[in-house]
This record gives sequence, structure tokens and C-alpha cells, in this order.
Amino acid sequence: MFKPIKNQKMYIQIAEQIKKLISEGTLKVGDRLPSERELSIQFNVSRSTVRESLTALEILGLIEVRTGLGTFVCKQNQFDNILGEELAGNISPTELFEARLIIEPKLSHLAAQRATIEDIEEMARIIEEAKNLDLNQIYKFEELDGKFHLSIAKAANNEVLYKFEKSINSERLGKLWGKLKVKSLQKEGRIGRIKVEHKEILDSIRERNPTLAEKLTRKHLLDIKRNVFG
Repeated sequence: MFKPIKNQKMYIQIAEQIKKLISEGTLKVGDRLPSERELSIQFNVSRSTVRESLTALEILGLIEVRTGLGTFVCKQNQFDNILGEELAGNISPTELFEARLIIEPKLSHLAAQRATIEDIEEMARIIEEAKNLDLNQIYKFEELDGKFHLSIAKAANNEVLYKFEKSINSERLGKLWGKLKVKSLQKEGRIGRIKVEHKEILDSIRERNPTLAEKLTRKHLLDIKRNVFG
């Protein structure tokens, strides 16, 4: 039913294929899509790419995910939305996270060497502001999460790297990343775990331990990656 994907922007191409099958009636309202694992085999891509595609279709209201049951085709009013245009400004969350894994551990390493007292106080302030946030304030928590990592980049005291991180941070406002991250944060214990990890990273920076700061940041990001992409 599906064709393997080989080019860039794979998640959009996959979503377009599924959308076409829906619009043609091959996939009908109420039909259950194959699992992420099955789709990844048919498309010959990673499960994270499939998840991005399904999230794009969910954002556009073409499918709905029913917890514990699967992913189903929704009743459609019209098919005039074009995925390529709708999501053109959204960088693949997988690519975004790849960049974060490369740059953010090193930023923490530098921050542990160069952070001023004011920098550390700003990180602590952000952590304190997020301290009492819960599942009812997920979007605010995600905003503060971005600010925390940006404050580390600022403390690294390298204007070029700071601009890179600022660019990465702005991409977190995209619909795709937002939807995926919210789903992750809704899992039991996730917000609490991130709060603990942020505090551990701050403590390592405050203690001027670059190696530990880098290690904890990488561990933190890999933990997020497992929860967001499965």
C-alpha cells in the first residue's frame, strides 16, 4: 500500500501519502492505521520519522490517536490543506534533537567554566519559577524549559554558539515539536523528572564541574529523546 521513502523531509512525504489515501477513499473514516512499527517497516524509515508524520496529520485533523486503541482516520470536512505548505516552516523534530545533542552538552561544559554569579542566579530563578508547575501548565513548563537551556548557552559566553542555541530554541515553538513534547510531558512523572535533572545540571555548573555538567546534560537530552520519540 505504501512506497518506501528516500529523500529529505521524509515525514512530510509519508504524511502526504497517507493523506492521499484518505482523500481517495482507500483509507476511510474510522479505519485504523497500521502501528508505528508496521509503518516504519513499510516506509523503510525510523519509528521517530513515522511519529513525526502521524503528528503532522493529527495537527491537521486528518487522524486521531486513541490511547490504547491506535490511530484512526477522522471525519473530514475538506482536503484543501496542503501539508508541504502548512508545515513548511517546521524543521523535523528528529533533526532538531540531533542538533541539541551536539551543541547543548558542550554549552553546559563551557558554562561550568565561565558562568557568572548572575548567570547562575538566572538559571536558579527559572528553576524556581517552574518548581510548582504541573500537568495543567504544560505549555508554561515547556517555555521555561527552553529558557533554562538558553540561559546555559548565555553563560557559556560564546556569541556564535549562543546564536546557534537561540535558533534551535526558536524551532521549539513549531507545531510539530510542541505536539510531540506535550505528549511526552503528559506521561506520569515526566515533569518531575525534568525538574530534578535541571537542578542536577545547575548544581554541576555552580560547582564548576565541566565534565559532570556535560555528562548530565547529555543524559538529560537522551532521556527526553527516549520519551519523545520512543
